[in-house]
Amino acid sequence: MAQHSDLPATVATTRVAHAMADDGVRWHRSLRTRLLLWTSLGAAALLLIGTWLIYANARELLVAQSRHEIRSLAEQGARTLQATLGSVTVSAQTLAASVRGIGYAPRQLDAVLRAAVEGDPDIAGAMLILEPGALADGDPEHSWYVRRDGKGYYVQPMRYEGYDYHAQPWWPRTIGGGKAWWSEPYRNDATGGEYFVTYNLPLRRDPAGAPMGMVSLDVPVQRLRDLVGASATDDAIQRMLLSPERRYVLHPRTALEMSVRLDDQAQQPAYRLLQPLLEAARAHRAGELDYFDPRENGRRMALVRPVGDSGWTLGLSVSENYVLAGLQRITQRVLIGGLIAIALMLLLLQLVARRITGPLASLTDSARHFDAGEFDRPLPHTARRDEVGLMARAFDHARGSIKSQMNEIEQMAAARQKLDSELSIAREIQLAMLPHDRTLARRHRSLCAQAMLEPAKAVGGDFYCFFERDGHALWFAIGDVSDKGVPAALFMARSITVLEIAAGRAATPAQALRDSATRLAQNNDACMFATVLCGVIDLDSGALSLASAGHEPPLLRRADGSAEFVALASGPPLGIETDAVYEVWHGMLQPGDALVAYTDGITEAFDAQLQAFGSERLRQTVRECADPSRMCACVTAAAHAFAGGAPQSDDLTVLALSLAATTAEAA
Repeated sequence: MAQHSDLPATVATTRVAHAMADDGVRWHRSLRTRLLLWTSLGAAALLLIGTWLIYANARELLVAQSRHEIRSLAEQGARTLQATLGSVTVSAQTLAASVRGIGYAPRQLDAVLRAAVEGDPDIAGAMLILEPGALADGDPEHSWYVRRDGKGYYVQPMRYEGYDYHAQPWWPRTIGGGKAWWSEPYRNDATGGEYFVTYNLPLRRDPAGAPMGMVSLDVPVQRLRDLVGASATDDAIQRMLLSPERRYVLHPRTALEMSVRLDDQAQQPAYRLLQPLLEAARAHRAGELDYFDPRENGRRMALVRPVGDSGWTLGLSVSENYVLAGLQRITQRVLIGGLIAIALMLLLLQLVARRITGPLASLTDSARHFDAGEFDRPLPHTARRDEVGLMARAFDHARGSIKSQMNEIEQMAAARQKLDSELSIAREIQLAMLPHDRTLARRHRSLCAQAMLEPAKAVGGDFYCFFERDGHALWFAIGDVSDKGVPAALFMARSITVLEIAAGRAATPAQALRDSATRLAQNNDACMFATVLCGVIDLDSGALSLASAGHEPPLLRRADGSAEFVALASGPPLGIETDAVYEVWHGMLQPGDALVAYTDGITEAFDAQLQAFGSERLRQTVRECADPSRMCACVTAAAHAFAGGAPQSDDLTVLALSLAATTAEAA
């Protein structure tokens, strides 16, 4: 009675939980959510499309403008370099003309040489070489070098012990070539360790004559770098300066300066795309190239411009990411602003949608309370003449019907709870009727009796029993009652009681089955029956006797690991005939042997494809079980593993008897 008194509260709690879990219309299916969702998606799509169109057009204009600006910057840089190099060229030509006008006057020649250095800040040093007879027949050789340094001027003759300018590569190129040229960057002791480039001009007595000497003017490389731009390593616009032999004089990666040529770098697999720039630099013409730079994972625009006819080349490169950085920031701000506007619009729509869907929500709330058992709660909107009022009146008419049905459900739930409680008690009683595993020892032998039963329902029809008799014999039985559930459990209780009484009196298993068959057939109006395997083991000799009443043949596992089914004759199941006849099978159990009996729930355990576990898998399992004391667990686990997730269709029962020798007998 105490259990039944809690039933209404339990049912009410279940109803409330059900009402909270199921509101009728989920939030993601409601009209309000759909309205807000599609409106927000449409607004977001329009925002994205509009922003993309603006971004695409602005990007095209910005890239075009950037191309124009970098071209202008390159042209301006090339003109600046050309003006500087051109002034050096003019200074060299002026110096050459002054030398021809002065003639051989050493003091005046030295003064003119010094004046060339002093008169042009771009010039750091000057050299004059006059071969014998260069200006007039009979004139001796004259060769001097003047360089400006921090302390004044450094003066050095061009011919001294161990040094002959005739052996230097620049002499034959100037005299033999007969035309002016710019050298590659170099540095030595004469330059004070600073990189210089030199403009070399051949000297002639007359314009049509052969060169009889030369004039050279040195320009510091740093001066050219400064003219190109001090921000050469800036990631925004990268500047490069190439010597006449296309060696990097200025490069964003300083490790490449003075050591790597564009020709060499363009041959590398990662830089082969720079070939168009290399070809333009070789031809001393302007060139442009757009390429993907893997180092910064973006595109770059690069161009080269020749510096007049000096052989020098100016290069500029700008990252597209840098060009578009500002546009991307503006685009992000536009998107953020648009999203804020969408959020405000959704807030307004939420207020409007709430006024539209509010009556539906209140009716839904009333239905939820009705489902929870609160049938006296006032129902709103019944006086309205629209669809909401029609729905409210339908709820009002359904209120009485719901209340009546809930009362019926409470009665059914109380009955079901009572039945579950009774089945639970019956299960405990049924399992308590079965004996526990035990080990019997006698005359240096021990017999382990173990069993395992797993009902398919709360109660089942399988059973087993074993007990000691006469001090040296163990009687045992295992059976399976027809049908399942409560009827099978009742017949099982009767069968196990009858079997235990008959086995306690009978001389053989066959006699125990005959007596039990007679008793169970009496007053068996339900025509129920049970298949039974009954046997006895003599602990002194190991003699084994078996009799079967329609039951599955047991397995006999020998000590060597072999296992075979016992071929014994079987009589009718118990409960059908009163004069049934059963035969006894006789055998022997040796130490290390085990007898395994089971019900058809083991062999007929089905997997998801309705394949049965079968007798052969059972025999293989018994063979592979290395520990006879765990035989029942091995067989049951194998049946479960085979069935996988398929539901258990019948009771699973295993009975195992294993004989072992004690230490004294083994010795």
